[in-house]
Amino acid sequence: MNDVVLDRIKFLLRRDLKLGHDAIIGDDMPLIGGDMDLDSIDVLLVLTSVEKEFGVQLAGEKIEKSAFRSVGTLAEFVRGLLARSANTGAVPQGTVGGRDWLTSLPHGPEFRFVTEVLAVEPGRSASGTWRAVGNEHFFAGHFPGRPVVPGVLIGEGLAQIAGIAAGAGAGMGDARGVSSGQLAQIDVRFLHPVVPPATIELRASVLKVLGSLHQYDVAAEVGGMCVASGVVTLHVMPGA
Repeated sequence: MNDVVLDRIKFLLRRDLKLGHDAIIGDDMPLIGGDMDLDSIDVLLVLTSVEKEFGVQLAGEKIEKSAFRSVGTLAEFVRGLLARSANTGAVPQGTVGGRDWLTSLPHGPEFRFVTEVLAVEPGRSASGTWRAVGNEHFFAGHFPGRPVVPGVLIGEGLAQIAGIAAGAGAGMGDARGVSSGQLAQIDVRFLHPVVPPATIELRASVLKVLGSLHQYDVAAEVGGMCVASGVVTLHVMPGA
């Protein structure tokens, strides 16, 4: 069975240490000493990325050197942080301004392509991320042995982050707080392929509103590079 935390940490190491997408990183590979041999600056870089990637706070945490003994021990350290966050009632990653925007989407968890909501300006803009780890079921066929994040799902993620912004402005929602927006039109260009694992940054900013139609300028980035951009139009009905 795939270990999502372990896979994401290996992705961070490949990206932050510029090892390349094809670098082989074993679970027991030493992080201090050995081939990788992280120095103190590298360790701080990795810890900063861990905070952002997993939505945890390390301020005040006592970080033992043993956590960096290997890739596997770092993954175990992160699992401990996540467990403590869950037990102390940490704010969910979809929560901004006291509301959990992810559960306000009409989609179930299996069809949400927003992992974390970062900011919401009601009716005007929203931003968030979608973390495509690489073990999601659709990668088995797209494409076997050389997976690529489907563009249609990036487009859906952009529509969902736009829906969060539009819904926040319109006050839409049923008795359960679930929104009733629908995608009316999408015009998005895909500029670069995205290979998992990847953290895809999603942004939506309002262009115009005409009655129930809300049009948003949208963009997706990976590592500072724009991979998709365009316009989505949503049909948004205010809540009762």
